[in-house]
Amino acid sequence: EKREFEGALAVFRKGDFVSAQNLFVSFVGRYPTCKYVTSALFWLGNAQYASRDYKEAIINFRALISRDPDHLRTPEAVLSVANCQLELKDTKGARKTLTDLLKAYPLSEAAVAAKERLPTLK
Repeated sequence: EKREFEGALAVFRKGDFVSAQNLFVSFVGRYPTCKYVTSALFWLGNAQYASRDYKEAIINFRALISRDPDHLRTPEAVLSVANCQLELKDTKGARKTLTDLLKAYPLSEAAVAAKERLPTLK
Protein backbone atom coordinates (compact mmCIF):
# COMPACT_ATOMS: atom_id res chain seq x y z
CA GLU A 1 0.00 0.00 0.00
CA LYS A 2 2.70 2.46 1.01
CA ARG A 3 4.69 1.87 -2.17
CA GLU A 4 1.61 2.34 -4.35
CA PHE A 5 0.65 5.56 -2.51
CA GLU A 6 4.17 6.94 -2.83
CA GLY A 7 4.21 6.03 -6.52
CA ALA A 8 1.02 7.99 -7.14
CA LEU A 9 2.42 10.93 -5.16
CA ALA A 10 5.61 10.86 -7.26
CA VAL A 11 3.51 11.09 -10.44
CA PHE A 12 1.63 14.05 -8.92
CA ARG A 13 4.91 15.78 -8.03
CA LYS A 14 6.09 15.40 -11.63
CA GLY A 15 3.06 17.43 -12.67
CA ASP A 16 1.22 14.64 -14.48
CA PHE A 17 -2.08 15.42 -12.79
CA VAL A 18 -4.30 13.28 -15.01
CA SER A 19 -2.22 10.16 -14.39
CA ALA A 20 -2.00 11.01 -10.69
CA GLN A 21 -5.80 11.26 -10.51
CA ASN A 22 -6.16 7.82 -12.05
CA LEU A 23 -3.60 6.34 -9.65
CA PHE A 24 -5.20 7.91 -6.57
CA VAL A 25 -8.73 6.87 -7.62
CA SER A 26 -7.45 3.34 -8.13
CA PHE A 27 -5.64 3.42 -4.80
CA VAL A 28 -8.71 4.63 -2.86
CA GLY A 29 -10.83 1.95 -4.54
CA ARG A 30 -8.34 -0.81 -3.84
CA TYR A 31 -7.48 0.12 -0.24
CA PRO A 32 -10.56 1.91 1.17
CA THR A 33 -9.57 1.30 4.80
CA CYS A 34 -5.81 1.75 4.76
CA LYS A 35 -4.10 4.54 6.66
CA TYR A 36 -3.07 6.35 3.46
CA VAL A 37 -6.60 6.87 2.12
CA THR A 38 -7.06 10.27 3.77
CA SER A 39 -3.80 11.52 2.26
CA ALA A 40 -4.70 9.95 -1.08
CA LEU A 41 -8.00 11.88 -1.08
CA PHE A 42 -6.09 15.09 -0.35
CA TRP A 43 -3.68 14.59 -3.26
CA LEU A 44 -6.49 13.39 -5.53
CA GLY A 45 -8.37 16.62 -4.82
CA ASN A 46 -5.23 18.63 -5.54
CA ALA A 47 -4.66 16.81 -8.82
CA GLN A 48 -8.26 17.52 -9.80
CA TYR A 49 -7.89 21.16 -8.81
CA ALA A 50 -4.75 21.42 -10.95
CA SER A 51 -6.72 19.89 -13.83
CA ARG A 52 -9.53 22.42 -13.25
CA ASP A 53 -11.99 19.69 -12.28
CA TYR A 54 -13.24 21.74 -9.35
CA LYS A 55 -16.51 19.90 -8.73
CA GLU A 56 -14.77 16.52 -8.39
CA ALA A 57 -12.05 18.11 -6.26
CA ILE A 58 -14.71 19.42 -3.86
CA ILE A 59 -16.21 15.93 -3.60
CA ASN A 60 -12.86 14.39 -2.65
CA PHE A 61 -11.82 17.18 -0.27
CA ARG A 62 -15.20 16.82 1.48
CA ALA A 63 -14.75 13.03 1.64
CA LEU A 64 -11.43 13.63 3.42
CA ILE A 65 -13.01 16.16 5.81
CA SER A 66 -15.88 13.87 6.79
CA ARG A 67 -13.65 10.78 6.96
CA ASP A 68 -11.01 12.29 9.24
CA PRO A 69 -11.83 15.73 10.70
CA ASP A 70 -8.69 15.60 12.87
CA HIS A 71 -6.22 14.76 10.09
CA LEU A 72 -3.27 17.10 9.67
CA ARG A 73 -4.43 17.99 6.14
CA THR A 74 -8.11 18.60 6.98
CA PRO A 75 -7.89 22.39 7.50
CA GLU A 76 -6.02 22.66 4.20
CA ALA A 77 -8.71 20.55 2.53
CA VAL A 78 -11.40 22.94 3.83
CA LEU A 79 -9.42 25.86 2.40
CA SER A 80 -9.13 23.97 -0.88
CA VAL A 81 -12.92 23.55 -1.00
CA ALA A 82 -13.22 27.34 -0.71
CA ASN A 83 -10.66 27.78 -3.50
CA CYS A 84 -12.66 25.45 -5.72
CA GLN A 85 -15.86 27.34 -4.90
CA LEU A 86 -14.18 30.60 -5.90
CA GLU A 87 -13.06 29.05 -9.19
CA LEU A 88 -16.69 28.01 -9.75
CA LYS A 89 -17.80 31.63 -9.01
CA ASP A 90 -19.58 30.53 -5.81
CA THR A 91 -18.47 33.45 -3.65
CA LYS A 92 -21.26 32.92 -1.10
CA GLY A 93 -20.30 29.25 -0.67
CA ALA A 94 -16.63 30.14 -0.38
CA ARG A 95 -17.38 32.75 2.27
CA LYS A 96 -19.33 30.17 4.31
CA THR A 97 -16.59 27.56 3.89
CA LEU A 98 -13.91 30.02 5.04
CA THR A 99 -16.05 31.05 8.02
CA ASP A 100 -16.55 27.38 8.93
CA LEU A 101 -12.79 26.84 8.62
CA LEU A 102 -12.09 29.65 11.09
CA LYS A 103 -14.57 28.15 13.58
CA ALA A 104 -13.39 24.56 13.27
CA TYR A 105 -9.62 25.08 12.92
CA PRO A 106 -8.84 28.56 14.31
CA LEU A 107 -5.18 27.82 15.02
CA SER A 108 -4.32 26.24 11.66
CA GLU A 109 -2.21 27.79 8.93
CA ALA A 110 -5.26 27.47 6.68
CA ALA A 111 -7.18 29.72 9.09
CA VAL A 112 -4.55 32.43 8.59
CA ALA A 113 -5.19 32.30 4.84
CA ALA A 114 -8.95 32.28 5.44
CA LYS A 115 -8.71 35.43 7.61
CA GLU A 116 -6.79 37.20 4.85
CA ARG A 117 -9.18 36.08 2.11
CA LEU A 118 -12.54 36.67 3.78
CA PRO A 119 -12.48 40.49 3.67
CA THR A 120 -11.82 40.39 -0.09
CA LEU A 121 -14.98 38.37 -0.83
CA LYS A 122 -18.01 40.44 -1.65
